[in-house]
Parts: sequence; C-alpha cells; structure tokens
Amino acid sequence: MSKPPTIRSLSRTLGLSVATVSEALRESPRVCAATRERVQRAAKAAGYRPNPLLGATLSALRRSRHQGFSGVLALVDMSPDGGTELMLFHREVARGAEARARELGFRTELFWVGPKAPALSVARLNGVLRARGIHGVIFLPFDRRQDFVNFDLTQMAAVGMDHRLLNPSLHTIQPDHYLSMRRALQVLTDRGYRRIGLCLESRKDERVDYKWSSGFLSFFRLTGRELAVPPLIVPKLEPKSFQSWFRKHRPDLIVGHEQAVVDWLATLKQRVPGDVGFFRINVTERSKPCAGLDLRPQQLGATAVETVVGMLHRREQGSPPCPNSISIDAAFIDGPTLRPA
Repeated sequence: MSKPPTIRSLSRTLGLSVATVSEALRESPRVCAATRERVQRAAKAAGYRPNPLLGATLSALRRSRHQGFSGVLALVDMSPDGGTELMLFHREVARGAEARARELGFRTELFWVGPKAPALSVARLNGVLRARGIHGVIFLPFDRRQDFVNFDLTQMAAVGMDHRLLNPSLHTIQPDHYLSMRRALQVLTDRGYRRIGLCLESRKDERVDYKWSSGFLSFFRLTGRELAVPPLIVPKLEPKSFQSWFRKHRPDLIVGHEQAVVDWLATLKQRVPGDVGFFRINVTERSKPCAGLDLRPQQLGATAVETVVGMLHRREQGSPPCPNSISIDAAFIDGPTLRPA
C-alpha cells in the first residue's frame, strides 16, 4: 500500500524546498503565483490532504516555544452594530465550550463578524483563521438569518448552533425546543394546570423555526386535551394587548419568555403563583427567580467542541454532504412562579 503524499514528498517531486511547498499550499504571497499554482496542481493530482491538527500545532509552536501546544477553536458571533459583548445565553455557551476544549487540549477564541470595526468581514475572518492556523470553527447561535456563503471551508471543520446560518450547510448542535415544550406541558398539566396560555413575541418563535408554538399546539392535539387558551403570539408584547388577552381567556398558567408579564399580572391584581403561574422557556435569561426550561447552554457549547474536535481528528473538512443535527433536551426547573408539586 503506497504511502500518502506529504509536503516533503511533494518537495522532492517538484524540486522545491519544503518551506516553499508549505507556503504555496497555504497560498502565501511570499511565493510567486506561478509556483503556487504549480504546487497546488501537483498536490491535487497526488491526492495530498493537509493535516489540520499538525498545522495548528506548528502554528502554536511558532507563536511560542515556551508555552507548549494549545490548539485553538474559533467561536464566531455576529456584531451588526459594532458591539462585542456576548449575550447572557451566549456567554454560557462559550463557558461550556471553553471548559470542554481545555479538557481536550484546546482553547477557544472569540471572533466577531460584522460591518463595523473591531468586527471582521467574512473574507477577513477567513484570512485571520488561516494565518493563525485555526481549522476548527463554532458558529454561535444567531439572532437573525446569516449567509456565510463566502466563508472558505476548504480546510475547516465547522459546526453551527442553530438553523439561522443559511450557508454553508453544517452539522448543527441545538436545544430540542419542540420536545422540551411538550414534556414541560406534561409536567405542568400533571400539576393540575388546565388553562395554559402561550405568550410569545413572534421573533422568538421564528428564530427557532416555530418549534415553541409547534410543540405547544401538538401537545394538546396528541393528548386529546382541550386547548382552552389560544396562544398570544405578536410582533411585540405590550401590557395593553397582554391584559386584554388575559381578561378574555383567563389562563391559570402562562408559558413564555417575557418575565414582565408577572408585573403586568400584578396590575390586574393577580398573584403569582397563587392565582396564575408563570413558566419561562429559557431560565438562563431570567431577570428574577422563576420556573422554566434550562436549555443547557454549557452542554451545548461542550457538545459543539466535541463535534469539531472529532471532525478534526477524522480530517472531515468543508460542508458535509449530509449535515447532522444533535438536539439536546432541556431540563425542567422548578421555581417560585409555580404552585408546589
């Protein structure tokens, strides 16, 4: 069985130095265009495939001979207005990713993409990652749909953390919003709640592909229970529209993301949890103690790291031919906004 081609074997075949071949394969401007093209054509014909872990190792060693090797994984977030502060949920994702990366011999580094400095353009991000020898990328959850069609995945192992990334198509790690909603409703109905109302801003439902509302409605359809309270899903939740909906339908429990409804209920002289319960669909972002779903952001970050590191070891680069999705169940968290079990 013939040995796979290496930079050294390519240099012998082409009559060039190992350094020249290495620089040409990395498209370094220090090598003339004709030589770069010649080397890349020969590498493709020979079936040469770069080892991303080796490249990262050498890059790290070049940066510091004394600190030892630490492979780097890029965490990429969007900055539409020049801001560079992670949202609370993203901070927890990044914390979980950092901890798991450290256990696997890597470290994480945050990069921002956007139109204003210090954020980078997609093209500039590609150049920075390539120059730094970073071949593992995790796209953090995006608030709006994003198109990274110009992101060069040729030598990258990358995953997304939701389906807001339109291009490229990647393996995805995300919470199981649909089943988590159904399972939470089962616990809540077992506690005696019968008039459960879903209260959401439409953008929150849309950004998870309507899995919150789908899980809510399907629970009643599949269990045969009466949907006593129609969901309130509006572009913007405001006290007036909420209070009008509440007076008309009288839910005994509100499931939603806007914790201000607890204050709006107080103006209606409704006690929480005595008269009405409240269950938040993402307790990581709670402003006060409450019951709700823990979407396990640190576990999401850790799983994203495990996936990328596994891809690097298997030399899986580029957009996968059949993208997979890993869904992680949320945890039911009890709290003072629910009646005792």
